[in-house]
Amino acid sequence: MSDMYTLIMDIALALITAKIFNYVLVWLKQPGVLGEIFAGMILGPYGLSHLSGISINILGMNLYTFKIDFLSDYFHAVAFIGIILLLFVSGLDVKFDDFKKMGKGGMLTSIFDVSVAFMFGYLVGMVLGMSPAHSLAIGAILTATSVGITVRTLTEANSLSTRFGLMILTVAVLDDIWGILILSVVLGTGSAVELIIKVVVFFVLTLGIGLPLIGYVMKIDKLIRIPLILSTTGLTICFFFAALAHSMGLAAITGAFVAGLIISKTPQAKIVSEHIKTVGYAFFIPLFFVWVGANFDFKQLGGIGPIVLLFIPLAFLGKIIGCSLGSKISGLSNWESLIVGVGMIPRMEVALIVVTTEISMGIFTGALAHQMLASTLLLVIITSLLTPPILKIMIKRGESKKESKNS
Repeated sequence: MSDMYTLIMDIALALITAKIFNYVLVWLKQPGVLGEIFAGMILGPYGLSHLSGISINILGMNLYTFKIDFLSDYFHAVAFIGIILLLFVSGLDVKFDDFKKMGKGGMLTSIFDVSVAFMFGYLVGMVLGMSPAHSLAIGAILTATSVGITVRTLTEANSLSTRFGLMILTVAVLDDIWGILILSVVLGTGSAVELIIKVVVFFVLTLGIGLPLIGYVMKIDKLIRIPLILSTTGLTICFFFAALAHSMGLAAITGAFVAGLIISKTPQAKIVSEHIKTVGYAFFIPLFFVWVGANFDFKQLGGIGPIVLLFIPLAFLGKIIGCSLGSKISGLSNWESLIVGVGMIPRMEVALIVVTTEISMGIFTGALAHQMLASTLLLVIITSLLTPPILKIMIKRGESKKESKNS
């Protein structure tokens, strides 16, 4: 019972601290998610968790004993729901019909992007003498993209509706799909042949059977008049798909994403998305990023030098080279293609989800697990800080070149 009360206190501290730091980072014009991660660092083993075990006594009476443990299995279990909901919402926000508008250029650029980024990640592992499994896992981390920061920068520069702006949005959507497929293969258990069969069976079951069936299931609100029945049904499908994916040796987040992807085709998707976002972003999702921050082991910083020296530069180069080549072949100018490459550099939530999932599934263990988490977190911070100013400079130079040509 005491563990339960500890969990309640942990959740209370995590939520208020995450919200405060989220606000501060947004005020500083940085991604709010970084604030939630910093909150976890402050609350974790190297911060306020040191208060655990300290008692407040008055007149010899023990009024309260601090018990703080953000690395407990209980807190991890609650935080894990945050990952599931985050990927579910991501799937809900992807529209199947949008693929018709994307054209071959977006598909081609996305394939170049993911392929080059993955190969560069694999190269990092091989150069450092890691096993093929570890190298593949690093490749999966580097395929991740989060263009929220880029979109904000393009919006401020009135460039979101340009050819390069639309290409960035297109490739970002497709990257989510490719990323989930790669993650499913990398994190799958069993032999290669067995794994391929599992992936095929899973997507046949979910897309082949689930796609037409869920369309009827989501009409439940017309049959049963119960408050929030659509959201409850959506969550049920999400968790069922997540459990199905896990039982087949795949990542649970794969199932959650596919569930969102399928429900996104239904007329009820907007209602479900709004409700799930409210629950997710108010409660579960911040807890996940607090847990990520709490797992940051400062003792391992001394051992990440060799990893970071390869990991971060190749993370930049992989996106720039892959996206620029794909965009150029797709008909964009050299300047526009380079902007697409730079715009796709930021890694945020997805990269952290990938690395923490890989750690949870035992691909990275011990000191290496802490080093990969620390390296990925540094990648997130560096790409988030550097991308906006570089992008603004490139857009201004490109516009000035256009003006000089026209004059």
